[in-house]
Amino acid sequence: MQLGSRVGEKFIDFAVDYDGKTTRLSDYVGHGQYVLVDFWASWCGPCRAEIPRLIAAYNKYKDKGLTVLGIAVKDKPEATLKAIAELQIPYPQILDSQDGAYNLYGLNGIPHIILFAPDGTILARGLAGENIEQQLKKIFPDNK
Repeated sequence: MQLGSRVGEKFIDFAVDYDGKTTRLSDYVGHGQYVLVDFWASWCGPCRAEIPRLIAAYNKYKDKGLTVLGIAVKDKPEATLKAIAELQIPYPQILDSQDGAYNLYGLNGIPHIILFAPDGTILARGLAGENIEQQLKKIFPDNK
């Protein structure tokens, strides 16, 4: 795994240019909110299977201090945009068809979900399934 992308380390920033606009990971990470980042692709069945969980987490915790961000990798932007519409993904996306983020974070498969702390420190990597909600419950305990 790449130095600077391990649990306990600060996030590595990157920039992606798409449709005349530059978007950076630092536009979302390191601004005082927890950020759940999903590296995914439209053609990836397991990626698509995680999206409903991520949408549920987004809806449940967005007003409590969680940002969810998708980073589309290894995909054509047109296919990603079609999948976003089909799956009705409400959270922001970075379209990284050049795979800079994929390589920067030393990924060897998708989906790959990373949780960042409010200061940009990596709290967890490789989250999937029930682990996503378990991690978020630790951060946002129900006060009911």
